[in-house]
Amino acid sequence: MKKLFFLIIPFFLFAFAYPDFRPCYKKYSYIKTLIPVAKDKSVTFNKKDCFRYDPFTGICVIKHKNKRYISFFTSPKLGWWAASIKHNEIYVGNFAKDEVYFIPAKLSVESEKNSVITDMFCRAIGVGTGNGFIKGDMVKHFVKYGYWGDIGIEVDEDMNIVSFDPFYIKGIKLNEKITYINGKRATPALFSKYILQNTIGKTVKIVINSKKYSLKIRKKTYEYTPLEHFRIKVNKNLEITSLPKKLQQIYFIRPGAKIIKVNGMEIKTFEELKKALSTYKNVTISLLQQGITATIPLR
Repeated sequence: MKKLFFLIIPFFLFAFAYPDFRPCYKKYSYIKTLIPVAKDKSVTFNKKDCFRYDPFTGICVIKHKNKRYISFFTSPKLGWWAASIKHNEIYVGNFAKDEVYFIPAKLSVESEKNSVITDMFCRAIGVGTGNGFIKGDMVKHFVKYGYWGDIGIEVDEDMNIVSFDPFYIKGIKLNEKITYINGKRATPALFSKYILQNTIGKTVKIVINSKKYSLKIRKKTYEYTPLEHFRIKVNKNLEITSLPKKLQQIYFIRPGAKIIKVNGMEIKTFEELKKALSTYKNVTISLLQQGITATIPLR
């Protein structure tokens, strides 16, 4: 079978000196669907035979014996020449956009799924997801620990609080801003470094509206809401997946019921639910099941 080789060069680069990525292609062209990251572990974005799976990024860790494995360079800079490389394919461009929490970083060209993202010195800086790439430090953390850190607060790119767990941190409000993390001016990159990529039990110091907080890292849970303090679990579709037997018996509600309101406010998305539950007030939820609405006060 004849090998195919793709080299895509963005049009606007035609007037500039173009780096030679052939040594990098030679180094990483053995990559097909598994990316070796340790002697006994590989990662892929094909959700099959996972020893460990991350629903936040889609990383699937597989136990796999590797004769050689990739070491990541973890300090790439925006604008650097970079390439997405795997067996018979290479896309060359620039490191165009940094990752934000679990949103993948971007090249100026396609990032092939299950490819190695490399700089012009053939240093691996991440792994391709198909719609971007996960940087090496994130990959290394998940492969080693299998979880992400959490302090009960979610923020946007400007470090404004978009939701929080009122059972874990006291005295904050929605839309307040985290200004410092461990004594440094807060940025998404530092939030990832000191919180998401931290380990359970470690302490992180943050400043919100000039108030200082010391918070211990806990494990970040997918589809988590403060309702779990009442033993109620909800999925992304706002459907109850589990709840205490007592509530089932009192309100005749079963798993599958859908949350439609919190404290009388209509809820349509999972993000709206988390925001509505970011309160220190008592919460009342309204559930819809088979055309019947049940209102449950939670105290």
